[in-house]
Amino acid sequence: MHVKARLLVPAVVALLLPLSLTTTAQADAPRILAGSCVAPNFCLFENNDFNQGNTNHWRDITHNDSDFRGNHWRDGNGWLTDDDMNDETSSVKNRTGGSVCLYQDPNYTGDRSGFSDGADDGYLANNAIGDNRASSAEFARCR
Repeated sequence: MHVKARLLVPAVVALLLPLSLTTTAQADAPRILAGSCVAPNFCLFENNDFNQGNTNHWRDITHNDSDFRGNHWRDGNGWLTDDDMNDETSSVKNRTGGSVCLYQDPNYTGDRSGFSDGADDGYLANNAIGDNRASSAEFARCR
């Protein structure tokens, strides 16, 4: 009887371990859901008004990014999507503690718009960067 118990316990642990890892990963996902945009993030949203009433595609960044091509949006659950974020940003929030500049082209070139800490801009069409034109972001200054 003791032999069966010794064999059964490892088998049960082996079956339950993947479930506990999945639960942990899923529990972490809500921490990165869109809408909170906490420090030190610069938060980009695919749609106007921070995705209100639209597809919930967003991305938080914390450092310079010279080229958005190949970067993908996160969905409402925090998972990466297949949707490339280059030339798709329509609104932003800045919680970095400093300024961030969006540029129309990769490598911090082209038309640009700066956003000071605390800025919430739900409509980029009225900025120099424009709607669906951002391709790079630089922290701390605009060239």
